[in-house]
Amino acid sequence: MKKNALVLFLSLLFCLLLPLPASANAAEPPRLSVMVLNPPEGLRLSLVFTSQDQEESVEANGTRLAWEGYYLFRPASFPSFWDWEDSPQDMTIVLKAETAEESFSIPVDNETLTTGTGSYYNNLCVLDLSAQTLTPGAPWWRKPVLILLRVGLTLLLEGLVFLLFGYRQRRSWLVFLLVNLVTQGAVNAVLLGSVGPFGNLYPSGLAYLLVYVPMELAVMVVEIAAFRKLLREKQKLNATVYAIVANLLSWLLGGAMLTYLPL
Repeated sequence: MKKNALVLFLSLLFCLLLPLPASANAAEPPRLSVMVLNPPEGLRLSLVFTSQDQEESVEANGTRLAWEGYYLFRPASFPSFWDWEDSPQDMTIVLKAETAEESFSIPVDNETLTTGTGSYYNNLCVLDLSAQTLTPGAPWWRKPVLILLRVGLTLLLEGLVFLLFGYRQRRSWLVFLLVNLVTQGAVNAVLLGSVGPFGNLYPSGLAYLLVYVPMELAVMVVEIAAFRKLLREKQKLNATVYAIVANLLSWLLGGAMLTYLPL
């Protein structure tokens, strides 16, 4: 009976993981994405386009997650005299930053808006307010810090559950660590490769529904199989129930992290 229930449960998970055809409209991606670390309250960023006697300012849409602020400029809001394929030769573009205490402008090369200069998503640049500089790409330490944060929190939560399920032997904990490092490494690789740093900014939660949920279901299946085979301290049923409970809690934690923390 228990074996039949397990087979039915895994079959349902497998059905959920089957690819389904879908079509949808997507918002136009930003032509320039500016990241600001610990942005002050009320920070406003604008691109100012000037060509001959024409001048137009475009303000970014700003969003903050934890210590990172994101300011996205989309081509649909750019002035009519700007053309990403053939812009006027005399055009100048500056990034204007305004806070309650000061304002300054940084020249922006027109090529920054037409070619990929960032390491992630449509010309990602980092604005340093104190140095008043605009640097292409994300800081080198960003990926390792965020990966360590996500993996560390997951290991802490699932480790507490592992302890509550009565696992004490050193071999059991080595299995726990090895399996989780493999599965969490795969999860983070998928997130970085398919979603990017701004996948959790959209209110529709597409990153959560289309990427994170199927991925966590796959992780649950893999961990159930791995723990049933490798854990010997207790019965296989105990390992199965642990894997389900730990992954459900991790699932909730991961959803919260997608909402409140950068990717």
